[in-house]
Amino acid sequence: MKKQMLAVLVGAVVALPVVASAQSAYIGLNAGKATQKVTVEGDGSAKDDFNSYKLYGGYNFNNNFGIEGGYAHLGTLDATFISGGNRNDFKIKARSIYLAAVGTLPINEQFALFAKAGLSANRVKVSWTENGVFQGSGSESRTSPMFGLGAKYNFSKSWSVVAEYENYGKTLKSDGDHLKTHAFSLGARYSF
Repeated sequence: MKKQMLAVLVGAVVALPVVASAQSAYIGLNAGKATQKVTVEGDGSAKDDFNSYKLYGGYNFNNNFGIEGGYAHLGTLDATFISGGNRNDFKIKARSIYLAAVGTLPINEQFALFAKAGLSANRVKVSWTENGVFQGSGSESRTSPMFGLGAKYNFSKSWSVVAEYENYGKTLKSDGDHLKTHAFSLGARYSF
C-alpha cells in the first residue's frame, strides 16, 4: 500500500509542471434561446422558446479537461390547459445552477470543440389560475443530469467566442407532470 501511495505521489509531482503550464481560468456570458416543454398528465403539453442568458466560470486543468459552473436564466413559460371544462393558466419560471466536467478537443490554436456533463440544481416557480381566479403559487427544486456540446473560437490569448447547446433535463417532475428545458446560446469568454 505504501508503494502505491508513493507511486501516486511521485506521478503527481512529475505531472504538476505539465498541468500547471496548461492551466487557465475563464469567465463568460452567453445569451440565446431556451426551450421549455411542460407535459401535464391527461391534459397534453405546451412548448415555447424564450430569451435566456447564463453567467459562468471554469478552470482548465490541461488542454483537454476542465470544470465549469454557472447560473442559467431559462425563461418563463405561459401555458393553458382545458380540463373538465375549466381553463387552467400556468406561469412557469425556470432557473438553474450547474456544475459540469468539460472535455475539450482542440482542432488548432484558434478553434476547439467541447462537451460537458454534470448536474444542474434547478429551481422552478409556478403560479396558476383556474377560470381567471388566482389559485396559488409554489416552487420546487430538482437536481437532474445535464449535458452540453459546443465550439469555441479564440480571437486572442484572452478572448474567445462560444456557441453551445445545453440540456438541463427534467427541471420539474411531479407525479405524471414534468418540465424539460434546453438552450442554445452564443457568448464571449475571457480567459486569465
